[in-house]
Amino acid sequence: MSTNGRILYVGETSRPPALDLVLEGQGYQILTASDVNAALSMLQARDFEVMMVEARLLDVDRDQWRRVNASYPGMPVLGISEPA
Repeated sequence: MSTNGRILYVGETSRPPALDLVLEGQGYQILTASDVNAALSMLQARDFEVMMVEARLLDVDRDQWRRVNASYPGMPVLGISEPA
């Protein structure tokens, strides 16, 4: 199967199964980081099309997230949350 690109999922919990089903079904490779520091290491090692972040993590380590944003200004970042 060909790959359309990589998506970085940053979260403390498991990725939603629907995410894997839909995006991997479309040929995307999804890699997971547990926090901003792990995400930064992964971004330095590989190219990603987009980063999906559990919304509550965006409030943690704000200075580190600013560093990510400054280092990768063209990187789309999607804040996602679990349904209530």
